[in-house]
Amino acid sequence: MPKNNELQVNYTRRLRRPWGGQLNSFRNISDASNISFGNPELTPEYSHSFELNYIKSWESGHTLSLSGYYRSTDDVIQRIRFLNTEDNVMYTTSENVAKSQASGLEIVGKDKLFKILDLTTTVNLYYSKLDGFSYLPQGAETPVIGDTDESFAWNVRMIANFSLPWGVSLQGTGNYNSKQLMAQGHREPNYSVDLGLRKSFLSDKLTLSINARDLLDSRKFRTVTAGDGFWQDSENWRGGRRVGFTLTYNFGNMNKKKDKNKSRSEEPDMFDME
Repeated sequence: MPKNNELQVNYTRRLRRPWGGQLNSFRNISDASNISFGNPELTPEYSHSFELNYIKSWESGHTLSLSGYYRSTDDVIQRIRFLNTEDNVMYTTSENVAKSQASGLEIVGKDKLFKILDLTTTVNLYYSKLDGFSYLPQGAETPVIGDTDESFAWNVRMIANFSLPWGVSLQGTGNYNSKQLMAQGHREPNYSVDLGLRKSFLSDKLTLSINARDLLDSRKFRTVTAGDGFWQDSENWRGGRRVGFTLTYNFGNMNKKKDKNKSRSEEPDMFDME
């Protein structure tokens, strides 16, 4: 293609294995009215992904990427809930519920502004569909049934890196996720903001980093689920706002190591606490 234009065609097959908490059959009874447990019979998810990418770059330091994709996933792992009418207790576990399909457009823009700001913006617009399913979990009297459902969703992520005087670097990250489809309901929209500040001393041998996670105390996940004989509105959060300080001292010849790491990521990530 002409200079500063690029076209890519990708096919990927991925395997996603269940993590330990989804497999652990030990029952969490910290809340006697909401008991959760894992499912050791879970199998991995397999997905097929097709992508068509167009990338345009400008000499002024701007890059635009447009990616159209289609993704099909078998044996999707989802959390399911059911109400046991004998003890009136809500149970939560995981199951390979059905097949899902998603297709959409991802837009990524990278801009260098005023020589001090590197801005990366990612917008993902997609349609998703989850097939219907029927599953009888251990302890349930009737099968957990989910109807075929489909929805349109979107999310946006913005990362801003500022190069300030006196060797100070400032990074801000914002995320927004729209309403998302789940096996027995949906997840409400959520958003979060993180900030990080970095300053180097003694010819880059000593580095001080200050990280603020979930600055607005908004990283909460509200889900609405419904099933046979119940309707549940729940909210979970990851510990709220957190501020951390990291002091790093490097000794020896670090130049070779820096050169190796530079090719892996052009944008430093100050949020390494998680």
